[in-house]
Amino acid sequence: MLAAGVDVKIVSDTLGHSDTRITRDIYQSVLPEVGRNAAEATAKLVPLQRKIEEEKKEKEKAARKAAKKTGKGKAKPKSGKKARPESKTRKPRK
Repeated sequence: MLAAGVDVKIVSDTLGHSDTRITRDIYQSVLPEVGRNAAEATAKLVPLQRKIEEEKKEKEKAARKAAKKTGKGKAKPKSGKKARPESKTRKPRK
């Protein structure tokens, strides 16, 4: 039943198990494809961070390439840290 995609709660009730953990503990190791299918289904629901990062890198690479062609992408040398502006002091309350 689990391999057919039936919910673990229904399978547990059908088999007379007192808890779904019993069903999962017994059949998870016997049917590894059920766990694999569940992992694949979950992966489809969750956005892949790696894919997003790769797309971002490709866009940055294309932007650098375009900037290099136009000559506008030259980096300016940094000259140390910028000084922080002095903070304004508050007047004490009366």
